[in-house]
Amino acid sequence: MQKIKFEYRITLLYLLIGGAWILFSDKFLLTITSDNELLTNFQTYKGWFYVATTSLLLFLLLKRHLKRLRKAEAEAKKSNELKTAFLQNISHEIRTPMNSIVGFSDILNTNTLDEKQTRHFLAIIRNSSNQLLYIVNQLLDISMLETGNVSVYNNSVRLNQLIDEISSAFNPLLKKDIELIINKGLTDKNDSIICDEGKLRQVLMNLLNNANKFTTSGTIRLSYKQEKNLLKFFIEDTGIGISEKAREFIFTRFNKENHDSLHVSDGVGLGLAICKGNIDLMQGDIGFSSTPGEGSVFYFHIPYTPASK
Repeated sequence: MQKIKFEYRITLLYLLIGGAWILFSDKFLLTITSDNELLTNFQTYKGWFYVATTSLLLFLLLKRHLKRLRKAEAEAKKSNELKTAFLQNISHEIRTPMNSIVGFSDILNTNTLDEKQTRHFLAIIRNSSNQLLYIVNQLLDISMLETGNVSVYNNSVRLNQLIDEISSAFNPLLKKDIELIINKGLTDKNDSIICDEGKLRQVLMNLLNNANKFTTSGTIRLSYKQEKNLLKFFIEDTGIGISEKAREFIFTRFNKENHDSLHVSDGVGLGLAICKGNIDLMQGDIGFSSTPGEGSVFYFHIPYTPASK
C-alpha cells in the first residue's frame, strides 16, 4: 500500500479535526443554552481555541518533519563528503601501484637489464600487483557488507592452529625492530570451536597489519582468552596510538588518520570498517583503547561455541 504524502496527511488531518470540532461543539453548546448572545460569545471563544490548538499541533508536526528533513540533508552532505574523500583516496591508492606496474614493465622491455635488475623490477611489479589486488578486495568486501550479501559460514576450527598460521604469515611482514608475541588462552586439546574461520582470520590479519603499520619499534601482542560463553581477543601494540579526533570515525568507512612522520599513506580507510562488519555478523563486539605516543589495544569478542569431538 502506497504511503500518503506528508502534505496530504496534514491537510486531511486539519479538515477532519476542524469538521469534528464544528459539528460536535455546536451540538454541545445547544444543549447548554439557547441564548443567541451567549452562543455568539461561545462561538468566538471556540474559534480562537480551535485556531490556537491547531496552530500548536501544526507547529509540532512541521517541526518534527523538518527535523527529519534536516537530518537527511546532513546525512546526504556527509555521504557526499565521504564519497569525495573516497574518490580522492582510491584514485591515489590505485594510481601508485599502477604507475609502478606500467613504469617497470616498460623498463623490462628495454632488454638492457641484467638478471639481478630484472628480478628486482619483477618483484616490484609483483608487490604493486598484490597491493592493487588488496585494495580491490577491500572494496568488494565493504560493498558486500553494506548490501547485506555476506553470509556467515560456521565450521569447526582449531583456534591455536589458526593463530599459528596467522603468525607464520605475518612474521615476514613485521618491521625489523618489532617482535610478535602470541598468547593462547586454550590448550591444543580443547581449542576446537565453531565459527567462521575466514572472517576471523581476516579480522585478525587486518588488526595485525594496522598495528605493524603504526608501530616503529617494540612489540605487537596477539592474545585471546575464554570468559564463560565468550572468546575475547586482544591485539596490543607499542605504536603511536590514536588521536582524540580519529576516535570519532575509527570504525567508519573511507576514513583514515594520516601520519606524515611515519610516511603511512597506503590503504583507503576500509580495514577497520570491514573488521567491525565481520564481527557484527559473527554476533560479537569490537572496541579499542589507546594512549597517544604509547600504543593501542584493539579487542573484540565472539561467542564461544566448543566443537563437538
